[in-house]
Order: sequence, then structure tokens, then C-alpha cells
Amino acid sequence: MEIAKHFTLQVAIIGSGPSGFYAAEALLNAGISTEITILEKLPCPYGLIRYGVAPDHQKLKRVTQTLDVIAEHPAVTFLGNVEVGKDIQINELMELYHIVIFTTGMPKSSLLDIEGESLIGVHPSSTFIGWYNGHPDYQTQSFDFSNDQAVIIGHGNVAIDICRVLTKPIDELRKSDIPETALELLNKSNIKNVHLVGRRGPVQAKFTTKELHELGKLENCNVSINPKHLNLGEACQQELDEISNQLARKNHGVFQTYSNNFTNIQHADKKQIAIDFMLNPKAFKGDKKVQSVLFAQNRLKGPAFKQVSIPCNSQLEIACGLAFTSVGFSGSKFYGLHTDPNKGILSNVNSRLINEHGDIVYGMYAAGWVKRGPQGVIGTNRECAQDTVDQILEDLAIFVDHFASAKHDLMNMLKVRNIQFVTFSDWKVIDAIEIEKGQQLGKPREKFTSVSSMLACI
Repeated sequence: MEIAKHFTLQVAIIGSGPSGFYAAEALLNAGISTEITILEKLPCPYGLIRYGVAPDHQKLKRVTQTLDVIAEHPAVTFLGNVEVGKDIQINELMELYHIVIFTTGMPKSSLLDIEGESLIGVHPSSTFIGWYNGHPDYQTQSFDFSNDQAVIIGHGNVAIDICRVLTKPIDELRKSDIPETALELLNKSNIKNVHLVGRRGPVQAKFTTKELHELGKLENCNVSINPKHLNLGEACQQELDEISNQLARKNHGVFQTYSNNFTNIQHADKKQIAIDFMLNPKAFKGDKKVQSVLFAQNRLKGPAFKQVSIPCNSQLEIACGLAFTSVGFSGSKFYGLHTDPNKGILSNVNSRLINEHGDIVYGMYAAGWVKRGPQGVIGTNRECAQDTVDQILEDLAIFVDHFASAKHDLMNMLKVRNIQFVTFSDWKVIDAIEIEKGQQLGKPREKFTSVSSMLACI
């Protein structure tokens, strides 16, 4: 690219999850001179791979080996323990860098906004996931496992992850990187029955087949579906028969297997997972602490792929002492940036951030979930990040005459403010200690669960 030969593009990436690293990778492969600074709120990198991927899915976490190669590139600088909006402001970054890319994901769970959601024992999925993954922000959360019944609202993979952690034998969980503090409490859990509840039918469920099938392999656990839910209406059958709807067909086959287990739900020696459909949560009931969830029973109306769930006249109440909501996520908010109120993403047009008036804010971009919403798998973020970098390259002429002092001035600024930033070499010290502690316990790693304990290592 002719225009890029006489200057070095200075880029700040906010967030060190897969999208942040993949954006850096795409920039490194773009054929232009680039220097990249990856900023991360926590001392450790990897985002949802470390704190979102289920701890018993260790194979998925191996992608960090690929990300390490990117982080160790001479043109990339990782600065952890630096919170944008607190330690450094966005306008200050814009003065230091040509480009700022937001790859901050969607760390917060969406709320149902129904009666009783603030009762003790009702938790958004992000708090539980953060807790059992050792995220420092969630270690003060309290979960009561003394009741024998739990309800999980949502029919996606996150809901299945929660379900699996609640029902998997503790000896199996000990092989994961769940922190010992969480394992200790889960070991005392009395939960025997879990209801996995969705407001639509089996054809519309968002589980991936691999995750759904994995539930049925849990030791000493019966997964069941009421066979009535597999009696499909005309529109649902059309959706199932659609040639491109392979996911629904694969899932339907697994659901049929689970419907054969419906008569086994009385086996008291096994834990029970009931996958419930066509139930819309109306209220959490209880006196200070949740005791049940009230649902309106639904039916689907409309043509195939445009069906909506509408309430019937009947209701159903499911008793529980613990409830989780897993109905969506929202992105981080930053002062001065506009967030789409419906999607929870940073408002953007073709990766370019826009303000509240709909005008493009040149120099600011987004990639990953905070750009498009919580869709796809980890690998999807690579394509998304490449698309963002393609848009940056189209805009390159705008920035070519701008001076950017970048990381050296940033690091000096942080030092003056007494911010103890963590380099990637520092992180590898923390990483090695975690792995060593884990090996002593017969697990992949034992995570530090506080920022102070990580910083103490270096």
C-alpha cells in the first residue's frame, strides 16, 4: 500500500480477548508498518478464553498458544492492569494513537427486568461464570447450594455450561481449572434437580449440538424432555425441514434421545436435568430469598422463521432455591461513546464507531462481540477482526499526516500516575506460577483470584 510506506500506524487495542489478539494479527499481516499496544484491565490476557470458556473445556483454552505468538511479536506491546476510563481516558489515547480499536466483549448479563429479580439466590449468568472461573471481580459473590433444586433460564451454551458445573461429579471438576475455593463449595452442593428453561420450542433452541450431547454423558445424571414438545406444529416442522437449518435437525435428534428418558425422572439415585420449553419467566417468588419461579406457558404463532411466542392463559411455578438468568449479554460502556440500547453493542457502521447523532467518529473502531453482539464461536472473532482491519485500511489516508507518540508516552504517563502496568513477560511469570500450583493439585492450573495476588508475583 503506497500511502503506508512513509509512516508507522500506531494502534491501541482495548481488550485482550480473542478479538483483540486477532485484530493485532490482522494488522501485522496487512503489509504496513504498525506498532500495536494491547490494553487490558486485568493483569492477565485472554479475556473470555480465561474467564468465559467453561473450565472443564480445556481443549478450547489451548488457543492461547496461538495468541501468545501474536503477543510476543516485536511490534506488539501488552499492558495489563490498565483500565481505560480510569487509569487512562479515551481522549488521551486518541491523542497518542492514530487508531483505537475496542474489543471489550460483552461482559455483563442482560436482565429480565421482572419482579423478584433482586431476591437473594437469583443471579445473572455472568456472576456465576466469573466466580467459578476465578475472575477477580466476582470472588465476593455468594451462592447457596443448600437447596436441591435450581432453575436456569436460557437455551444457549452458557446455560448448558452452568448446568454442567452444577451437576458434574466433583472429581471430574477437580481435573479442570476451577479454583479450589469454588470446588470446596461445589463439593458441598445439595443440588439434585436442574430445570433448563426456554421460552420457545426445541427447533428454536440455540444450543450447539456438541454441548447438548455432552449433557447426556454426565455420570449418574438423567437428562429428560417431555415428549409432547417434540410434536411439532406446521411452522416448526418447516423450520426443521429447511435444508440450511442443520443445527436444529442435529439438536432435534439429541432431544429425541432425551425424550426417551422422560420415564426415568423418578430415579432418585440420579441427578435430574429437565429441559423445559415454551415457558416465559414472569416473576421470581420468595420472601427475601428466591423460593420459586413463576412462568407463563407459551405457544408459537406466525410463519416459519418469524414465529413469536405468545402467552397462553396457564401458568407454571417451579420451586427452587437458586436461579440463573442466561438470556443475553451487554457490552462495556465508555464515557462519550454511544451504545445501541437494543443490542448492547457499541454503535457502529461497518466497524466504525458512531456518536449519538449517527456521525462516524474517525479513528475509533470495534471488533468482536462489542461490535456485532454475542454470536459465533471463538474462531468467528478472527473473521470479524479481519473485517475491522479492512475498514481501517480503507481509511488510512485520513491518519497518514497525523503525529502519534504512542506507547512510550503512554507508559511514561502511567508511571507518573503510579499505575503498575503488567507486560507480557510479567504475565508469563504469573502464568508459570499458576501452572506449577495446578500441577501440585493434579489440575491444569490454579488461578490467582485477585489482582493483588497476581501483582505480588512480579
